[in-house]
Amino acid sequence: MKFNFFTFGGSQFWEDVFFYQKWRIQRNYHSKIYRLLDNWDIKRAEGSFEQCRKAFVKYIEVYEIPRQSGELIILLHGLGNTKNVFRRLWKDLTANGYNVAAINYPSTRKPMKYHIRQLEFFLNHCEDISKVSFITKGAGCLLLRMLIANTYGWQDSFQINKIINVNPINGGSDLFEMLSRFAPFNFIFGPMLKECTPKGAQSISKLPADAQSGIIFCETWGQKLFMPIIERFQSLPLRSEMTEKDYGQDAIYIKNTYCNVFNNPEVSMACLNFLKKGSFKI
Repeated sequence: MKFNFFTFGGSQFWEDVFFYQKWRIQRNYHSKIYRLLDNWDIKRAEGSFEQCRKAFVKYIEVYEIPRQSGELIILLHGLGNTKNVFRRLWKDLTANGYNVAAINYPSTRKPMKYHIRQLEFFLNHCEDISKVSFITKGAGCLLLRMLIANTYGWQDSFQINKIINVNPINGGSDLFEMLSRFAPFNFIFGPMLKECTPKGAQSISKLPADAQSGIIFCETWGQKLFMPIIERFQSLPLRSEMTEKDYGQDAIYIKNTYCNVFNNPEVSMACLNFLKKGSFKI
């Protein structure tokens, strides 16, 4: 607690392992050092998890941090992204009274099984929460499916309410299949790249049958740019036998002109509708 300074909030090097009222504890994926960040991403403590947790307890009194309760909305980004992709959605959800945690995980540094351990640790240290909902982007849907299928302790502590997948790759990504054939892209995107191909996605369990889930589809500039290239290079498609709609009970298609689909106000509105009513329709 010697130095308090602004950080960039972590990206591909820091893992979020604790969240409470916009404060978070992160772990460096390489050094395993923990740090406590406040709601302005200013570092307030560093050391072990226990040291950061004790420092947070002290700051609760100093800053009179209110106790959280109810539901926590967890946002999981896709391969190569950071929590900042959810900035607009995070603001809209918090403005409507939701507790929202946009999670950083070093997607380009580790295989999915290590991200699952991080998220399991995170969920097992959630406090004063009765239920959780998830909103994922891209490959985040695969991470969530693996998390629910392979971790159990946290599910006894609170219920899973709703799940929204935005532009998911439940059947795997043809773009990632093409990129995984080239060594430079495997170096850039890491071991998770091959896990997000159609072949890799086939081994991941589906969501539980009773999960209340929906899917938002938005055309992106990346799709427009890469689809002709994918069709040219992919001579033997490895597509899943199931369509994306098989992974959600409700689906909506939203026209989009934004580079980041979460900057589209219609996406925020659709998420709010589903969280409140279980349907994308107004």
